Amino acid sequence: MVSRHPWFAQRWTPADQPDVLRLNKRPLRLASLGEYAKDALTLAIAAPLIAAAWPRVKHLRQAPPLPVDAIGVAVTPFTAHDQALPKLIAELGVRHLLLRVPVWDLARLAEYAQFMERFPGCRWLIAIVQDRGSICQPPRWRTDLAAIFRALADRAEWFQIPLAPNRTKWGCLHMGEALDLLEQAEAVRADFPGVKFAGPGIIDFEPATWIRGLINRRRFSLDAASALLYVDRRGGPFGTQYGFFNLARKLHLWKAVMAVSPRCRRRGHTPLFITEYNWPLQGSGDFSPTSENEEVDEDTAAIHLRDYLQVTQDSGLVTRSYFWQLVQRGFGLVDDSSGQLRKRPAFTVMQKIIQGTG
Repeated sequence: MVSRHPWFAQRWTPADQPDVLRLNKRPLRLASLGEYAKDALTLAIAAPLIAAAWPRVKHLRQAPPLPVDAIGVAVTPFTAHDQALPKLIAELGVRHLLLRVPVWDLARLAEYAQFMERFPGCRWLIAIVQDRGSICQPPRWRTDLAAIFRALADRAEWFQIPLAPNRTKWGCLHMGEALDLLEQAEAVRADFPGVKFAGPGIIDFEPATWIRGLINRRRFSLDAASALLYVDRRGGPFGTQYGFFNLARKLHLWKAVMAVSPRCRRRGHTPLFITEYNWPLQGSGDFSPTSENEEVDEDTAAIHLRDYLQVTQDSGLVTRSYFWQLVQRGFGLVDDSSGQLRKRPAFTVMQKIIQGTG
């Protein structure tokens, strides 16, 4: 008999993500068949409601926020370049920052808090990174969340839970486990009334998992809907998926689902956050998060960044988008491969957009 929560190990890579699971996944898939059926059933039931909401999305559009309010970037602490990060952020002109906090790094929560204090005037979204133990050991997950909220809730307004639950290597086998995490988190935040949740943190464009994450009968509510909406496998933001969905139409669909979601606190008026996007860069080897087929040169990445921000701005549907991330040799705005920090063309593009000159 397959355990309800089979265990598997995760290994981190230089690309700031878990490595693919190097094991026989058949037992994991067998353990998830019932949940896959729930995904399909939810899609079938919700499809007419979403179709009816599709034309109404145009009425949910809002005046685009100023670039300084609409653009964010992720920063990673405890690197050789920590001292340079506040200056880079000030030069970039960005005010909204995203910080990943893994549940296995709780011993350093005081250091995370000190790191955040070095960016005066910036507002924070904390992306809580779960592991397999978060699902298999609910009491530990609740304890971990309480520790994170206790240490950081006075510095951060937003907390994203979970992170990429539609990819097994991030810890969740299926969306049912992601919803378990969110229900547990809802119980914990009863003791932290100022905490705001963004979720379900789906990565890439997978409508079935996005719909299941937002249309369900679970006991949690979201103050913002969040997605890690990468489009690198389609090239740029104007490339299509399934022959129809370019970035603009993906955003339209996401908002239509939000409009009928009982989990979104304000339905279609709930903010939509894009909490990760980037383009892997040529020649970055193990530091690239994808294959060479998706890699582009630095100038092309800068063009895609400009187009991505233009689409999100023009849509009137996205409250904020966070680029992943500031310094990283495989995809960052700044390259550290030589031991020195070199601003890539994408840094200058974002800087000019924020300043209103790009």
